[in-house]
Amino acid sequence: MANGSAQRRPTIGMITTGPLIELAGEQWRGVGDGARHLGCDLVCFVGSEIDHPELPKRRANTVYDLVSPGRIDALVVWTTRVGQLIGAEGMQEYVKRYAPMPMVSVETTLAQWPAILMNNRDGMERAVDHLIEVHGKKRIAFVRGPQTHAGAQERYQGYVNALRKHGIALDPDLVTMPDSFIWEPSGAADAVRKMLARAGSPPDAIAAANDDFAMGVVSALEEQGFRTPEDIAVVGYDNHTNVRTHDLGYITTTGDGQRARVHRKVNINAATPGFTTVRAPFYEMGFRAAELALALVRGEPTPSAQTMPTELIVRRSCGCLPSGRGLHAPALGPLNISESATAHTVADHLRSSLGPLSAELPDGWAEQLIVELMAAGRGEVDGAEFLYLLAEYIRASARAGCEPERWWPPLFDLYRFVTARISDATLINGLWLRVQLLVDDAFATDARFKYLSHERRDQTAREAGQRLIASRDVEELSSALAEELPRLGIPGCHVMAYDKPGIARALVRYENGELRTDRPDTPFPATNLTPYPFRREKPFSALVAPLYTNEDHLGYVIFEQGPEPNWIYEAVQQQLSSALRGIRLMQELKDARARLEERVGETEAQLRHAQKMEAIGRLTGGIAHDFNNILTVVNGNSEMLLRRTPPDDPRRTAIEDIGHAGERAANLTRQLLAFTRQQVLHPESLDLKRNLTKVHSMLRTLVGDHIELEMDLPGDVARVWADAGQVEQILFNLAVNSRDAMPDGGTLRISIENATLGHGDTGRIVGVRPGEYVVMRVQDTGSGMAPDVQAQVFEPYFTTKPVGKGTGLGLSTVFGIVQQSGGQIEVISAPGEGTTVEVYLPVPYEHDGTPEAPCARRITSHQGAGTVLLVEDDAQVRIMTRRSLETAGYAVIEASDGQEALQLATAHRSTIDLVLTDVVMPKMGGPELVRLLRSTGAAPAVIYMSGYTTDEVLDGEVLITKPYVESELLERVREVLAQEA
Repeated sequence: MANGSAQRRPTIGMITTGPLIELAGEQWRGVGDGARHLGCDLVCFVGSEIDHPELPKRRANTVYDLVSPGRIDALVVWTTRVGQLIGAEGMQEYVKRYAPMPMVSVETTLAQWPAILMNNRDGMERAVDHLIEVHGKKRIAFVRGPQTHAGAQERYQGYVNALRKHGIALDPDLVTMPDSFIWEPSGAADAVRKMLARAGSPPDAIAAANDDFAMGVVSALEEQGFRTPEDIAVVGYDNHTNVRTHDLGYITTTGDGQRARVHRKVNINAATPGFTTVRAPFYEMGFRAAELALALVRGEPTPSAQTMPTELIVRRSCGCLPSGRGLHAPALGPLNISESATAHTVADHLRSSLGPLSAELPDGWAEQLIVELMAAGRGEVDGAEFLYLLAEYIRASARAGCEPERWWPPLFDLYRFVTARISDATLINGLWLRVQLLVDDAFATDARFKYLSHERRDQTAREAGQRLIASRDVEELSSALAEELPRLGIPGCHVMAYDKPGIARALVRYENGELRTDRPDTPFPATNLTPYPFRREKPFSALVAPLYTNEDHLGYVIFEQGPEPNWIYEAVQQQLSSALRGIRLMQELKDARARLEERVGETEAQLRHAQKMEAIGRLTGGIAHDFNNILTVVNGNSEMLLRRTPPDDPRRTAIEDIGHAGERAANLTRQLLAFTRQQVLHPESLDLKRNLTKVHSMLRTLVGDHIELEMDLPGDVARVWADAGQVEQILFNLAVNSRDAMPDGGTLRISIENATLGHGDTGRIVGVRPGEYVVMRVQDTGSGMAPDVQAQVFEPYFTTKPVGKGTGLGLSTVFGIVQQSGGQIEVISAPGEGTTVEVYLPVPYEHDGTPEAPCARRITSHQGAGTVLLVEDDAQVRIMTRRSLETAGYAVIEASDGQEALQLATAHRSTIDLVLTDVVMPKMGGPELVRLLRSTGAAPAVIYMSGYTTDEVLDGEVLITKPYVESELLERVREVLAQEA
């Protein structure tokens, strides 16, 4: 790394979208090689499409905010990728933030800046020409790309031009377009299925707007019984198939040991032919973009637009028979060298095809190949020396990093050059077959090596990920990176975490294969990228990627380019995001523990436990609040879809699975809220004897036959005020603990009796009011507990069970339920003497005994009337709830917080019949909103929504517990409005 006095080189910036495989990687490599060739640095910022509909994807776009004129001299914008969802006008508005930085746009024009374009129209026109002129196709279909992708529309025009040029009428029934806004194979497959269903007769060829779509086309054709290319030829565009990003059909093993394929919407396998396609010159476009960017920095004139040529690649899917393991050969095109070329010209062509790697071969190697092949063609030698030399040269070039496909085009031209100059091609044709086999073997060897390399790299990335994600603090993360990055070949990695928006702090500084400890620990503006000089003696290429979760922006990572751009960088980026999130949560817990320990003494065990539960409860409650909002959307929409899906619809099973998973997640959230005393309880007057008798058979099954179950349930015991379901959960959790303490058998005894707690009575819960209770005792004859274990038994995540046998939430959940119910709990135990847990539940006090059970979920066909003011800060929950209300016939006025709702209520005072509001919201919560409304004289009906309890006084209003579903919501709305009528 250079010191601060090193002369500053121009730095070219680039913004594009991930993942960094195939297309995006080729773009990064092209701009990076161009910048390095010009003596410039490159910093590539990789995010997602602007205005992506998925929130996590939009979070990735904060990386674009790091582009600053202070670090970047000129910017390359890969416009079609970044602006695919907002179009040309949206991108022109978006890039104004980077003014006055000079810019180069790639693939589309961008305001007054120079643009590098590709000849999309000509490329697709030549592909369709090939289908018509070489294969005689007349009925050619086309799968169009996204409407927002300018290049896709130009490719469609190329298809139209080719048909018109050959006098073939355009058939609208043969033109189709997926519904998706992205290049997704499954969308193309669906579009082809619809096209085949409506077309009078099938096409004889299909051109797809890109290779991802071509994958879907071939899969759909195979499903319909059509062979490619025998029945229907297929051509694509891009010369890329991003198989790593698509969910294709995998091989599995059935129960009888037979191999079978997991079928998905798109199923590609080894039998799928290689795609005839148009190679998009992404690398060359990137290289040229770097040249124009430097020209702008220097103030040199630049063309307003430059169009790069494409190349038709012929493979099997159109019906041609290329050689070289599916790679293209110009079998039907003109010579790449002129008819009058000399041996010297052909030799130069051989050397230029291998590029700089040609220098690794002996002097005169190309001329020697030509001489030996000419001699073999004339019958002067048997060709053995030619084959020997060719094999040696291919091996030598492979050792230098040359891929075998570079050899094929110049060898094919050499063959044509020689055959044009001998009278009888019989001898050379036989030799040429052996050449093909030799090159084919080189391809096979190279393919095996690449496969093993990919497998090893995948394994290395997985192993690195396990270490990174398991890091508990920055020190462990730094050590893990220092050990794992060299295995991945990444020479530099700089991890920055946000203190607040726009302000970052350096966590890891790893460069030149060494972990640096001299990183500044002070906050700095994130647009500086690093708080220390980030220069190198030679031009370098770096990648900046965001670190984020679904809930928050965490920071960003800077990778210095090591291995060829591929998915490794994205994998480490995701692993770092998970690691950073875990470190933050761990630090929050440590901070909470430290704050608690400062406030309490060692002798105040009860108070310390209560405060610790409160600290963890705030953290868990916040998470549960957001999670319940998410589950409200998931469960609500799954119920709506299920109700609107016919029983025989193949999608019904998947929707039911979503609903079941949502319910399981809701149960897990309720358990988390239980031990933090924030779940919404529905207490009622319970007869414990009756309730415990009902679950006797379940308890019998739960504890097993090796344990004797006794129940002492007298009939004169008072009723208790508690939630029936939570009492059952208390009993089951205690029974499981007792069962595990008696692995060799024993006795579990459950009893209830009336009890009184006085002012001097103690237990594990602080501040329990004196009065009448019913005590439920759960006694076992198990191993018992030592005093130090008893002291921690109600701590969350504390467990004495082996790894994988317990979560440590069981007894803490019991503690939380009892405390929230206004009860008391005590543990009596000693090693070898069993354990007794006493749970005191309050007798009804100032209650009329009327159950407050949650509204039963049932399907309703109710059509409502009236106006509902909907107040909810979570946009997705608000959208789903509004849709349900409007579908049921209600007029809806929506607001994202209490302040906005108050303004809307003032404007619509006479028309609002019901306020449906979340309890906890930014700016102004639901209870405060209702109090202000009523202070103005307005008195609409009110329903609160909440995923956990709060300290807010709800004035006895109706409360719907999140997550709720449509039927529950509409039933409560109907009931409340009916009462107000």
